[in-house]
Amino acid sequence: MREASASAWAVEEFRGARFKDPRWRSRLVSVGAQAARRPAGRVTETFVSSADRQGAYGLLESDAVGSEEIGRAIFEACARRCAGEPYVLCPIDGTSLTLTDDDKSKGFGPIGSRAEGGRGLKVMNAMVLSADGVAIGISSQKWWMRSDTRRRQNRDQLRPDEKETQHWLAAMDQTREVMATCAPSTRCWFQLDREGDAWPILSDAVQAGLDGHWFTIRASHRRRVLRPSGRSDLQTVLAQEEVKTKYSLEVRAGTRRQARTAIMEIRACKVILDVRDKRTSKRSAIELNAVQAVECGTTPAGEKPIEWTLLTNRPIKTIKDLTDVIWAYSMRWRIEELHRTWKSGACGVEENQLRSASAVIKWATILIAVAVRIERIKQLSRAKPDLPATDEFSPVEIKAAALLYFGKSAKRKAALAASPTMAQVTLWIACLGGYTGKTSSGGPPGSIVIARGLESVRAAALALEALASD
Repeated sequence: MREASASAWAVEEFRGARFKDPRWRSRLVSVGAQAARRPAGRVTETFVSSADRQGAYGLLESDAVGSEEIGRAIFEACARRCAGEPYVLCPIDGTSLTLTDDDKSKGFGPIGSRAEGGRGLKVMNAMVLSADGVAIGISSQKWWMRSDTRRRQNRDQLRPDEKETQHWLAAMDQTREVMATCAPSTRCWFQLDREGDAWPILSDAVQAGLDGHWFTIRASHRRRVLRPSGRSDLQTVLAQEEVKTKYSLEVRAGTRRQARTAIMEIRACKVILDVRDKRTSKRSAIELNAVQAVECGTTPAGEKPIEWTLLTNRPIKTIKDLTDVIWAYSMRWRIEELHRTWKSGACGVEENQLRSASAVIKWATILIAVAVRIERIKQLSRAKPDLPATDEFSPVEIKAAALLYFGKSAKRKAALAASPTMAQVTLWIACLGGYTGKTSSGGPPGSIVIARGLESVRAAALALEALASD
């Protein structure tokens, strides 16, 4: 069972920070607990009292507190929670934080189109999910800033360590290292989108396979394939394969996509990719499995069929193996949901007004741990609704949620003597945060309303604890 209260969670998450002065570790745990109770991008919104604000600013601005150590603590905490699991899913993705820096004094770099003049930081995050897709933590985080000087050199002539490709490699490498230390028997199954379809990443993933890990990368190129009859390309080879199985995929409505139940056909085969380093013209043969899922017969007029072509070293001997590959890759979107919760949703990290890149990175690292916790609560309430709420909330937090939601009739309606379920308590908390139900909102509670509700619940829980101690 995980530690339940925000304070206990912060101890678990940040206790591994190695500072020369242990008082900084205690301060970090305190700051992390308060961020979990009241997540916000601006430090002034998270810390109400002047003493707490001063303590937080002291931590974030101190040269004695490195962002690397804060990161290491949450990576190790994540890996410890994975110990004993046969395998975990590891979606990796990059994003950027757009931050206020009008006079270019904070040490940020250009973000987005240079013509628009955006400033901020770039980051590559590796998230870890349980085998059933529930958030466990963050296993790697790599920060960098783009240079204000434009590169004139042809990108194809740059070494991998001169491209942003290096950050994908570093995230996978750091994840493998922390797992080897804290959860050596747990296999990582990396999930990368089309930006990961580059020969250095494919080569590194093959090496990870030799170390016992799996990977799945969505193909973005018409890769050359070596065949006994000569060279072909990946799409042609897969089109010649028989359909292995079909399945139904529930598709949500999007800006250019109609909601529907899509019928997907799966084809798969083993291939040998012929990859080339354009800088050196060196060729390599990489043997792996290709799994393709294509929508057939259910595509609305004017839309393109849904299609995923996945490159993986996961065995594909059975139909279940094939559907597992597709399902595991579908969990890659969990890291995009995490980024929304972290950036513009519950945590609002881009709203911070800190004065240096170093302070921003420290605060953002703390907040991404908080964002994972919010995502975990959301996902557990959906995937494991009957789980006891005490697995994620302390008894006093459950009591506070019930009292705020039901009022005077809390004892009778919430049956506080028994343990309510994860779905029940999450619903109470979400309603306190403004959730109005599936009919009006179109779906189950999301991270923003959960975070808002948690703020009220945790304030009430502190009050109940204070009354009990008098």
